[in-house]
Amino acid sequence: MYQFVWPFVFLLLPLPLILRQLLSASNSEQQAMPGALKVPFFERLKKLGNQRSVSHRALSPLLWTLVWILFVTAAARPVWIGDPIMQEKEVRNIVLTMDVSGSMEEEDFDVNGRPMTRLNMVKHLAQDFIQKRKGDNLGLVIFGSEAYTYTPLSPDTKSLLGLMDEIGIGIAGNQTAMGDGLALAVQTVASVPEKARIVILMSDGFANAGVVQLEEALQLAKKSNVKVYTIGIGSDRQTIQDFLGFVQINPSLDLDEDALKHVAAETGGQYFRAKTTADLQKIYNLIDELETTKAEETTIRPRKEMAYWFILAGLTLWMLGFLIGGRA
Repeated sequence: MYQFVWPFVFLLLPLPLILRQLLSASNSEQQAMPGALKVPFFERLKKLGNQRSVSHRALSPLLWTLVWILFVTAAARPVWIGDPIMQEKEVRNIVLTMDVSGSMEEEDFDVNGRPMTRLNMVKHLAQDFIQKRKGDNLGLVIFGSEAYTYTPLSPDTKSLLGLMDEIGIGIAGNQTAMGDGLALAVQTVASVPEKARIVILMSDGFANAGVVQLEEALQLAKKSNVKVYTIGIGSDRQTIQDFLGFVQINPSLDLDEDALKHVAAETGGQYFRAKTTADLQKIYNLIDELETTKAEETTIRPRKEMAYWFILAGLTLWMLGFLIGGRA
């Protein structure tokens, strides 16, 4: 089906005829006056006008009319619109909720034998996860002593990756307001369809700050039908050597696994424990297989601009007319 974006342009079609009538009336008035009174070199101008009329006759009135119609049609922006196409898109709506408290500075992860802080490892693997989310909506909430919506839900993963590079230890305080972080993530994701409300909560500690209790945030998640996947960050017990000999330490002593398991179970999600870099990578791969939700069906109609065909046809006739006229 063809349509014109600016159909009112067709009102210009009679413009050449109107101008011709006006010019004819003006010429009639001038012819009523003696040529010598109007312009001393009237006869010379008359000969020049005759020469010009010969060149203009290179295009017949019919050809001029056709060229004008083509140009006016092009100005009206003709477009071809195809049949409606129904589209149904599968999307994920995920809010990453990241602990950035002081304990995330612990270097109990490694990459190629080099120690890396918990936060940098979480960010590094989260970036890989985000890059695979083409077409999905992602948001980021960070929490320490307080919680902040770092980025709202959006399919703009490029901006999210850029902003994630700027996150540092203690940017939101050194304590762990886990309840505030979860409540804010639930609020962030609550605007999307219920079946698509997913929060991924990552922490290496226990709730020891904030104004919202973790249980209150959990009830808010259940009420809003938000599924929460939780990840406990931190390595197992380790044996290290110091000046007193071999000592056994537990870097994850403060990790409240019971709370994280409880939140995941109550909301229909899952709890994962990330003790090593490989564990965290596997967890992201598992989360990558989260159930998808179908977005509302949308209807699109293919659209193609056709104006340039009319412009090309008009220019071709214009040039052809002058070529023919030049040979005459």
